[in-house]
Amino acid sequence: MPDIRYSLEKYKGRSTRYHCPKCHQRTFTRYVDHQTNKYLSNYTGRCNRVEKCAYHFTPKMYFEKNGYEPDDYYTLTPKSKTIVKPPSCIDPKLMLTSLTNYHQNNFAIGLSKLFPEHMVWEVLQRYYVGTAKGNKTIFWQVNRVGQVRTGKVMQYDVHTLKRNGYINWVHHIIKQKDFNLKQVFFGEHLLINKSRPVAIAEGEKNAIFGALYYPQYNWIAVGSVEMLNLQKLNTLIDYQVTLFPDKGKAFEKWSKIAESACFDVRVNTVLEYTDLNEGDDIADLVISIKKEQYNASPEALLDRFKKRNDYLNLLLEIFDLGVTI
Repeated sequence: MPDIRYSLEKYKGRSTRYHCPKCHQRTFTRYVDHQTNKYLSNYTGRCNRVEKCAYHFTPKMYFEKNGYEPDDYYTLTPKSKTIVKPPSCIDPKLMLTSLTNYHQNNFAIGLSKLFPEHMVWEVLQRYYVGTAKGNKTIFWQVNRVGQVRTGKVMQYDVHTLKRNGYINWVHHIIKQKDFNLKQVFFGEHLLINKSRPVAIAEGEKNAIFGALYYPQYNWIAVGSVEMLNLQKLNTLIDYQVTLFPDKGKAFEKWSKIAESACFDVRVNTVLEYTDLNEGDDIADLVISIKKEQYNASPEALLDRFKKRNDYLNLLLEIFDLGVTI
């Protein structure tokens, strides 16, 4: 069977990701010509921000733009024997020493404005979230037998809890040689408990927000909407699984994957019935709820409680109770 001559470049570190021609974020993957081992152009590729940007300029579009198409679009290449290299790991001592200094971690500081500090600290340590230089955050990936596969390093705005564009990997920062990256779910180490239901979010930040606001689940994250596939999902056949995709296109995509799974997988619809924007996530939902609670007047809070509890409404009427400011 012929191999595809042009394909998206495989991820080999931050140096293989470029600034997107449309959104200008460093989330752009270029198409490679495997016959020449060169890129087609600096604009032929796909932005990995599928929900926020969705830029995708294919090789076919490139040839149409330039008025030609090579005769050997598909080329036969001899197949060599694949040598399976075991996944690399990082010394767990490095991870454990990072699980501190949360007062110097923008993500932890921002979370503490929304949730009690002791609760935030406990969840961050349980999920192996560390602190890096420059107030950055490390989301460690640890498998079910305790091997540290890597850590994703990101920088957040302390006020908005939005990522500022910086992303790196611990194995790149420490320059670990011949590193063979094989990612696992963020939070996978918690899956040793098969009796607790599992919630899957797209990003690591969403898994932490979920763990703080919906603690009945063991939350895990895949990293992005494109990282969830049928093969990964079916590895969780022994668990009760609920997907929490971002609003919009991600919901549609993940719903189709859930339907094809070899076991019963639920898809949470909470975000789809809110007035949040396309692409918003669990973190956006929780932040909006918290802001509404903080800004609500005593009368508004009382009305909300009355709607939720008929007995409270009856007691207020019987004893002529009201709000004292």
